[in-house]
Amino acid sequence: MESDKQNLPSRPDGSLNNFINAFDSFFNEPFRQFDDFRNRGSFSVDLHETEMDFVVEAKLPGYKKEQIQVEMLRNDRLRIHVENSETTEVRKDENIRYYTKRPLDKIEKIVQLPFPVLEDAPNATYQDGLLRIVLKKGKRRFIKID
Repeated sequence: MESDKQNLPSRPDGSLNNFINAFDSFFNEPFRQFDDFRNRGSFSVDLHETEMDFVVEAKLPGYKKEQIQVEMLRNDRLRIHVENSETTEVRKDENIRYYTKRPLDKIEKIVQLPFPVLEDAPNATYQDGLLRIVLKKGKRRFIKID
């Protein structure tokens, strides 16, 4: 066994190790970024109802009201979409480079409402990082069983 180890080619410069590390990095890096993207886009949503209303509350700290969009979808679904597209630009003298930073962050949730709502009377407010949407309950239709 010991003699077999001595017959193996030596790698004084580690080029094979460099190749293997580069190969691993090629396949691992995109998935690491995908995990960061997947875990970044999340916010919590609480649902509760009163006698006449259905209330949806989404916790969105750090966002401005102008960055939030709420949309009623078909089949009693509510879409909450948040987009942060701020641009930061730093310029220096002629001999020093400048850069522009454009973080783009899009997150959304689609909430299935438990029963019909009236689309003509929604009310949404945003204060201190809490989006509160109040929807009027619609008429529920029951089917008679024969």
